[in-house]
Amino acid sequence: MTPEMLDALRAPFDGDAVRTRPEITCAACRAGGCGSHGSAWCDECGGEMTTAHVHLDYVGHAAVTARLLDVDPEWNWEPMALTPEGLPAIQDGCLWIRLTIGGVTRIGVGDAPQQRGGRARKEAIGDAIRNAAMRFGVALDMWMGQPDPPADPAPADPPPTADPAVAERDERGDANDLRGRIRDITKGRGRSASQTAADFTKWSKKGTQFLRASRAELAEYLDHLLQHGGKR
Repeated sequence: MTPEMLDALRAPFDGDAVRTRPEITCAACRAGGCGSHGSAWCDECGGEMTTAHVHLDYVGHAAVTARLLDVDPEWNWEPMALTPEGLPAIQDGCLWIRLTIGGVTRIGVGDAPQQRGGRARKEAIGDAIRNAAMRFGVALDMWMGQPDPPADPAPADPPPTADPAVAERDERGDANDLRGRIRDITKGRGRSASQTAADFTKWSKKGTQFLRASRAELAEYLDHLLQHGGKR
């Protein structure tokens, strides 16, 4: 694995390869029994969704495969375990794999919770390859912007805490909410998700990437959009 290969793996994807998907941030909403959040029409999702969701950028299996082929035409993956019939083993709905690029092997895991049968296996393979490719830096900036898996609902009036880990988790949650609001505004102005990210980096005095920005930076940019129409 050469430095040039690593740079090529970590290169940003162009707008055509970037897609957007919703991610529900409330555990109770995911279970269908939340009394704190309502549902509303979401133009980006194209349907009714709980208000406790954000929009995440991602790249699909085909785009990741094309990237791997460009960097190393001889890349390969293999399951970490096989069934007695010689097929990739699925454990607890997950497929663990080894991905080899440029002579370096790293581990990844994938699943397909909404699928069954052969489609589930194909989706799990694609998910595992994307996950392992991230260990090489492929679309790493998009993975960094994903919220933590929803936890159990918190008490209505949680006691104050000075736990740094809790504060960091709350910071990430607030930042993702702000990203969602910013995307809603810029989409209404005809800007795609990738264009919004590029606009933010250009606006940022430090050249910060949209998915790595702090809550304070995102809040300032939101004010900038509301007050100045997004123009510098």
